[in-house]
Amino acid sequence: MKKAHYIFSVTTVAVWFFLSGDVSLQHGLRIMNTVQATELVPDVSTFCTGRFLLDMPAGSVLSGGNYRYDFARLEKPKSMTLEEFEAEMVAKEKKLKSTRHESEPSLLRLLIKPDPHSWIFVYWEESFISEIAEVYGYRWIDGTRYLFKKQAGMSKPATGTMSRQDYTIERMRKILANLQKRSTHNIPTEPGYCFEDGFIANPEWEMEEAGIDITIADHPDAFVSVWFYPLARSAHSKPLLDRMGGVLQTLGQMATSVHVLRKGERQVGPYRGQEFLASAPSSRGMRGHKFIWETEGDGTLDTPALKIELTTGYRDKKGNPQQTRLTDEQAIKLWDDVLNSFRLRPVLDPQGSRP
Repeated sequence: MKKAHYIFSVTTVAVWFFLSGDVSLQHGLRIMNTVQATELVPDVSTFCTGRFLLDMPAGSVLSGGNYRYDFARLEKPKSMTLEEFEAEMVAKEKKLKSTRHESEPSLLRLLIKPDPHSWIFVYWEESFISEIAEVYGYRWIDGTRYLFKKQAGMSKPATGTMSRQDYTIERMRKILANLQKRSTHNIPTEPGYCFEDGFIANPEWEMEEAGIDITIADHPDAFVSVWFYPLARSAHSKPLLDRMGGVLQTLGQMATSVHVLRKGERQVGPYRGQEFLASAPSSRGMRGHKFIWETEGDGTLDTPALKIELTTGYRDKKGNPQQTRLTDEQAIKLWDDVLNSFRLRPVLDPQGSRP
């Protein structure tokens, strides 16, 4: 309904100009196309990390990330053909089989292929290791190779229970089966975990962590970082404002160069947290910003600890400090826009997950 109304409105503008005699029909159509193009260009780029969304200025890019899902460490997805993927898998199998272990025939314990494009290797990392096995899960999807890394202990399981190795293999099978390819700005509508170039469909929260950096469009010296992990911060550190107060005391007279722009309690969506906004000079006298917001979390899977940061005046690739073009007011405005956009990703079928 909204789309039909929009088309009607744009068409009306062009026809009205034509009938009024101010422009030709061809010019009117050009106006209509220009208006359409202008209306359709988004002013933000939305990023999905874990089960959360964050809006950034249009053109901002993901510049780094670390991800853990269900105790598996996710390697950066790699572009390759199916032939290259199969060659890599065959080479890994050959190497593990040809390397002897001190107490077993080779480093390779098990090789499982859940489907033609999925491989799970269970192996010893070194010939003398026998307490912990590596469990690596590979999957190829449409030109991209994904790799998940787990470990399994070899301690004897309790009577009637599954071994740690078998349990870890089953968890890896589930990850690979639910894995989907995803472009950076494709936002899934089903529940699950987003990571760089991928998505794991699952209505249930697992042990999920992530840390990403997003370079801000037109500001190469500035980036936003987002972290989350299912551990209450209160379990291992003081609240943000307490820690920052201690830092300023430690700096002594040097603290006079730090300008505290804003600090206090701040709620972001349903998450109660604290923020600390400051600017400070670099070693070369160039002033930059460091804004931080944290929530301690409740220590549960679906109420993780969260941390968001904005950094400006960051060093370039050669290690040289950069002068930020953002004034204090502009940096605060950007910060508020980013924080206000942070939210849980809405899903079409939220059964089994918390909205």
